[in-house]
Amino acid sequence: MRSSDVRLLLSCLLIPLSVASAAAADTGYFSVKGGSFLPNGSGGANSLKSFNTGYNAELAVGFRPESYAALELGTGYFSASGTVANADSSSRKTVYGIPITATAKAILDTTKFDLFAGAGFGYYFAFIDNHVDFFSGGLPSVQESSHGGALGYHLVAGADYKLSERFRLGADFKWFVAKPELELTDSQNVKSRAKWDIGGEVLNVGLKYLF
Repeated sequence: MRSSDVRLLLSCLLIPLSVASAAAADTGYFSVKGGSFLPNGSGGANSLKSFNTGYNAELAVGFRPESYAALELGTGYFSASGTVANADSSSRKTVYGIPITATAKAILDTTKFDLFAGAGFGYYFAFIDNHVDFFSGGLPSVQESSHGGALGYHLVAGADYKLSERFRLGADFKWFVAKPELELTDSQNVKSRAKWDIGGEVLNVGLKYLF
């Protein structure tokens, strides 16, 4: 991670924490979410265009300094895989991502629901396992993995249903972009380093506890 990335990430994380120190204890919450990861369907060879729908899990802690706003720190895990084959080779890749993010949300507080939308950014750690089989030329199979990281950004929108004073049942949609550099072997048996678009959409359901 470059020093400029570190400074930006620390700023991203420290701003919500500084606000939280001034907030009352009963404005905090903790959430657990899980759902589907839909890899980005656009892009060229260095994207997740050929990947199938995967899975996603998230943990977050948030603070509501006002009833209409929240600041949230989160992390999680997402994964998806895909296979591309032709007459000469077959390549199967699996991507794993671990984001550390900060999000600012605007909230519409109604009698039964909290409706929200927001945006944020963070750092995305990415890992790709790559298995390539060659059908001609007598080339041996390639089994490798690569990892990297990059700053990314996201948009989110959703709603929480008020089960009780302390518990919320919610659903949300998130779109994110991150492009870490990864070094992988392609179908022509050429190994190169390039930026990979590991972004996509996430559909989550989850439970939130207010404290």
